Amino acid sequence: MKTPALLATLALAAVATGAALTQNGKRFTHPVSKDPDGGMARWMATMKPGPAHERLKEFLGSWELTMRMWMAPGQPPMESKGTSEVTWFAEGKWLQENRSIPMMGIPTKGQAMLGYDNFKERYVSTRIDSLQTSIASASGHFDQSGDNLILWGTIDEPMTPEQDKQVRYIYRGFGQDKFTLEVHDMMIGESNTKVLEFEYARKK
Repeated sequence: MKTPALLATLALAAVATGAALTQNGKRFTHPVSKDPDGGMARWMATMKPGPAHERLKEFLGSWELTMRMWMAPGQPPMESKGTSEVTWFAEGKWLQENRSIPMMGIPTKGQAMLGYDNFKERYVSTRIDSLQTSIASASGHFDQSGDNLILWGTIDEPMTPEQDKQVRYIYRGFGQDKFTLEVHDMMIGESNTKVLEFEYARKK
């Protein structure tokens, strides 16, 4: 009968598997640093602001906001006025934006965080507002001109209802005395994707 031989083979395989799952006599659970000293140095390096963080200063200040929202292709946008205050949350590392602007006639407060993640080597952002119970996040880079910060992220769309819909944010003319933040719905297709725009004008 081949059954005892088969059982013996399976037993040997189990032993070999168990050996492969152990490291230094302990059962493997999670990757650990192979160079703890180097890991600490990398961690410390990620804490230091650099040239990418210098760009954040361009956004500091008080702004007049004009919001335009396109509800349907070919239709004129809904428009509303508000204000934005951009300050340091952690100086040299994280910006905090506080907005106040009506959305569809409803007074709305919004907050955004923007910084540069040294470890991921990209700009990162989160957004919340007083209407939603969800949070939106995005990350990306400046384009080659250095004028436009382009971030990619996802949002939920309860009206559709779509979860984790891909969107693109473009700070066009980032930090200039007048610039725009465009929001593009990438599920629409390859053209006419802009659904929301915030026009920033620096208060004098």
